[in-house]
Amino acid sequence: MSNSFKIKEKFSEQYTLIIDSDIKAVNVHMTSRSQLRWDFSVLKVDEDFVEVKIIMLDHILLEANNPLIKEIAALTNAFSRLYNELHLRINNDGKAVQVLNMDIIRSKWSQTKAEMEKIAENNPDIKNAIVLNDNIFQNQEKLIEGIQNNEFFLMYFNKIYGKKVPSSFKDNALNFFNSANVHWSFNLKNSSNPLLSSDEMIVELSGEPSILLNIGFYNRAYVQFANQIDTSKLQTSLNEKGIYRFDEITGRMIEASLTREEIADPENLYTKLKYTFYSDEIFKYKMSNEYLTKEQY
Repeated sequence: MSNSFKIKEKFSEQYTLIIDSDIKAVNVHMTSRSQLRWDFSVLKVDEDFVEVKIIMLDHILLEANNPLIKEIAALTNAFSRLYNELHLRINNDGKAVQVLNMDIIRSKWSQTKAEMEKIAENNPDIKNAIVLNDNIFQNQEKLIEGIQNNEFFLMYFNKIYGKKVPSSFKDNALNFFNSANVHWSFNLKNSSNPLLSSDEMIVELSGEPSILLNIGFYNRAYVQFANQIDTSKLQTSLNEKGIYRFDEITGRMIEASLTREEIADPENLYTKLKYTFYSDEIFKYKMSNEYLTKEQY
């Protein structure tokens, strides 16, 4: 059997993603839990790419401790509907290389833009958002970049897709406050579980900065907090950890979890993100178990 994660056969599956976030930005503390659902179909498998359809079924804010989160979620949902129906070609590195339903996506943007223009007259932020998105939707490369950053790609194609296991590799990516670029070092290794079938594979991912975070990083990463906190005294801990379980014969993801933590100050400045990704069989099992446990009390 191959020792890398790659989709090898056609299949259809529904997935649920739970995102738990805990963010402290000095005087602001935000916690939330969101649920996203997709229908994912692999239509064609070639040597160099797979053709897929990704349909978003649901995007719900389950819990939030701050009204600002609800406002952000409402705005995010308004834009996410533009990407809720994707027909793509994806290469062996997990990168979308062609959008096959560009006409549908652009027609959705035309409708959304018309709605936004009605309320944009006295709102410069909305005017700026219209200009920004107009540029994106007219440029396939920028559109692909936006698609690549969505949560489904993060879970299904992030880091392990097409990689040999075990292996180590480097990458440049933003910190989790999305404020500064970081040179990352990642490791992949196999993990075993005697309860799994012989056709299943578990891959563990671990990542941390590959070089010491210097003063340039601190100045860029936390400039917006410089008036509230002494950034020269920060000692940031930055790490990413993932566990992926999949069927090796087809390349179908069964379940996965990913944690991302950036702790600049344990009391005042941190972001902790946990992503839990379930195929329908696992999600239904988890839900039925939770229901039975509640019924006992």
